[in-house]
Amino acid sequence: MDQPWLTITLVMAAGATALGIAILRGALRQRRALGRLGVRGVRTRGEVARGPRREGPTTHPPQVRYQAPPVDRPDAPATQTYRRTPLNHESHPLNAGIPVVLRYDPRDPRRVVVVHTKDGRPGMVSYSATANMTWGIFFVLFGVAMGVGAFL
Repeated sequence: MDQPWLTITLVMAAGATALGIAILRGALRQRRALGRLGVRGVRTRGEVARGPRREGPTTHPPQVRYQAPPVDRPDAPATQTYRRTPLNHESHPLNAGIPVVLRYDPRDPRRVVVVHTKDGRPGMVSYSATANMTWGIFFVLFGVAMGVGAFL
């Protein structure tokens, strides 16, 4: 083999591009889950009040707790506390006590989607569709640039 570094570089470039595509597919799936709300929504903070649990044959989804205006008064201050299941609860793991950033429908604050989670415990994964999209684009561009740079 005359140029082993060319082969190694091309294999690494293909791996980085494949990793970027896999991350992008997951991020796009997460972004589609955010589209279930139907409107842009109002951003607020909350926390996971209860994680997913199983009682007999029934599996209950996780619930989040957040503050928003009352249902009949969208222009009122956010003083009503809601405890609801987010529309995209299956998109990512939600464990009790994790702080979350939510978007709720201003016409019906009971409809909510999780935009971002942040778990401060070591070894736990945070979720952010935007961050995942950014990392996916980075790895695709890095892989392509490495492949092109291998021939220059």
